[in-house]
Amino acid sequence: MYRGFVLNLEPNLIPMRLIIAISACLISVSFLAQEETRLALVIGNANYNVGELKNPVNDALLVAATLHALDFDVILDTNITDKALFIKTIREFGDRRPDYDVAFIYYAGHGIQIGSENYLLPTAKTFESEFDVEDYGVSVKNIMRYLAGQSGKINVLILDACRNNPFEHKWNQTRSIGGGSGLAKIQPPSGSLIAFSTDPGATAADGIDENSIYCESLCKNMLRPETQIEQVFKYVRTDVEKATNNRQSPVEMQKLTGEEFYLVKSDFEEEYDRIVLLIEEEDYYEALSIVHVILTKSSTPRAYNSRANIYVDLEEYDKALEDYAKCIALDPEYVNAYFNRANMYLDLGEYDKALEDYAKCIALDPEDPDAYYNRALLYEDLEEYDKALEEYAKCIALDPEDPAAYNNRALLYVDLGEYDK
Repeated sequence: MYRGFVLNLEPNLIPMRLIIAISACLISVSFLAQEETRLALVIGNANYNVGELKNPVNDALLVAATLHALDFDVILDTNITDKALFIKTIREFGDRRPDYDVAFIYYAGHGIQIGSENYLLPTAKTFESEFDVEDYGVSVKNIMRYLAGQSGKINVLILDACRNNPFEHKWNQTRSIGGGSGLAKIQPPSGSLIAFSTDPGATAADGIDENSIYCESLCKNMLRPETQIEQVFKYVRTDVEKATNNRQSPVEMQKLTGEEFYLVKSDFEEEYDRIVLLIEEEDYYEALSIVHVILTKSSTPRAYNSRANIYVDLEEYDKALEDYAKCIALDPEYVNAYFNRANMYLDLGEYDKALEDYAKCIALDPEDPDAYYNRALLYEDLEEYDKALEEYAKCIALDPEDPAAYNNRALLYVDLGEYDK
């Protein structure tokens, strides 16, 4: 049993093709920093006493590697032998869940529907009856209880567990087992998406290659940049249906809330560089259109700060203030927003507000000479020359090669008649 996420696996434990796929995942997206804190629980059960499966451990390893590349802290467990150990792993996830913004759960292995309830099966127990499943299997409710009530957070639960029931032929069926195959629908709690590798009540093949068709497609599509989570699963469904001639059709149910969620977010560096160029060319409306596109995909402090700066250039100060406020609400330590808003207040002659924002800039970054320089200009406007001289001195101490600070201080000395200085 593997505990925790590791990649230093013995080469003979997993196929080389899987090792290459894991490496590709890590190389392709590991540099993409994510804003949310992310936690994943990944379980793969394969070596059953009855009904041994080929791929769930490989699938779990590939999913774990992919999620790790996507900045998830991963709890990985494989071939869990009994209910107590199964519950222990789920509890570890549940105890940590409140500390994270996003949760992702993936299970591959045998799953059985009894009545309207789904059970995930440990590997070392032989299930002679439906009652054995209820007593020794793990109800999906044990996972669902950690997904409910997570206000403002995102949960994704994937059950790649719709394999044929290997015990069914032995059973004296005393109640409905949903036709003997597949899993029952689960209503997602608010903020959650629940995905099945095939239609409820149907079965999915374990796969003849090193990974199931569903798992390979899932991991490939999770790495797509700038793709909403709902669209990820649409791509997976297209891949699986095509590969199986429509014999297998994945399905999802979701009650996601809030803004669109992306597993891989672009840093939009090219777009921001373009915005800077457009502002220099005074093409403000084209710059605005680019920021609007960014904000439809990612509501970041940088985007609101950029749009506020454009509104200042357009002299639409009320809109600028709204965006600076949004930026600061998202990141109360975003220094540039305070600095830019202070500059706007300075231009508008609202000196008290400008002083507050410059003071905040300096509190957050005492080594930034620009805030001292601009505050010196403000004190000059207020004719508080001693304070202005103090600010120029601080600026020069931090950046002794800044000609502007020397020049402005020299001009101030001229106005004060202190010609030698």
